[in-house]
Amino acid sequence: MTKLYKSIGLMSGTSMDGIDLALIESDGEKIIRRKNFAYSSYGKDFKTRLAALIYNAPTLQEIKIIENELTLLHAELVNKFLAENKIDRKEIDLVAFHGHTILHAPQQQLTWQIGNPALLAAKIGIDVVAEFRTRDIALGGQGAPLVPIYHFHLFHEEKKPVAVLNIGGISNITYFDSDDEAGMEAFDICFGNAPFDDLVKEKLGCDFDKNGELAKSGNVDFILADRILQNEIFHRKPPKSFDRDNFFTLLSPINSLKIEDALATFAYMHAKAIQINFEFFRARPRKIFICGGGRKNLAIMDEMKKWISGVEIKAAEEIGLNGDAIEAEAFAFLGIRSFLGLPISFPSTTGIALPTCGGVVYPSNAARDFTGK
Repeated sequence: MTKLYKSIGLMSGTSMDGIDLALIESDGEKIIRRKNFAYSSYGKDFKTRLAALIYNAPTLQEIKIIENELTLLHAELVNKFLAENKIDRKEIDLVAFHGHTILHAPQQQLTWQIGNPALLAAKIGIDVVAEFRTRDIALGGQGAPLVPIYHFHLFHEEKKPVAVLNIGGISNITYFDSDDEAGMEAFDICFGNAPFDDLVKEKLGCDFDKNGELAKSGNVDFILADRILQNEIFHRKPPKSFDRDNFFTLLSPINSLKIEDALATFAYMHAKAIQINFEFFRARPRKIFICGGGRKNLAIMDEMKKWISGVEIKAAEEIGLNGDAIEAEAFAFLGIRSFLGLPISFPSTTGIALPTCGGVVYPSNAARDFTGK
């Protein structure tokens, strides 16, 4: 009988809003049973200090202080989740801890996700799997995207070819047209929520444009948008991955527009970037399923439906999934695969030479035997 592992996935995305937690039960391959989901938002003060790690020049001590604070917030969420759902921590095989990306520069073989997995394991009393991206980067991969193998198995029953678009701080897409893992394609496309949220924060002091209402009231500056869209970053061939800073300077001229017009222009550019990147697929997908926070922005969704013709665009909820939970579920899945020695990155996703396992196990009790037996 196939062993199923209970795994909790923790995700702190580039949008810097908070922590997603998802519990799944899986064999790390075809069997996926999606269980509970929880979310904890960051406090205003912590969010400000976290953003400062990216946009300022912090000292190493400042980084490590925030790293431990971030870790303790994750531990608090896990412990609260277990208590509220009356789950004995001994029932959980592992916790997958992504951490928070503060630097991603694969060209220089650098990626940095802050988070102290040893501290987390000690605070929750459960084995922790972390450092999902570093091995891929060390072996010449992009280190991202890593969620495609979960997309592949989660959406395998959909009519192919099919694509899954995750709109977080950065937007990444997974495409597959067969039942062969090696045949899937995936890459980061362009910015996602990051410039929307940053602009609203700067101009209005809000965390995001709720439902895309401001963006929907604005007018697109097509001349400015189409000029910026000529930049090679939108036409770069896969494999490719991006950090939120890759688009900061490039998009800065749009920030001078009225805020509603700037947000509308971002939404238009996001849709056009997806359209541009369709040329890298073997065939046009029948459907695109949207997950991540960006699916709640109606301006983003409407612009995709307007400019991406001949493709059915659906939010994950339309087929009974929780679009907020998918990325955390994906890392729970990757944690199991890492524990079992199964590959999490592939030549057609990160550009690595061979399918490769990633993730490092941090035991909650160093005296235990972690051979997997």
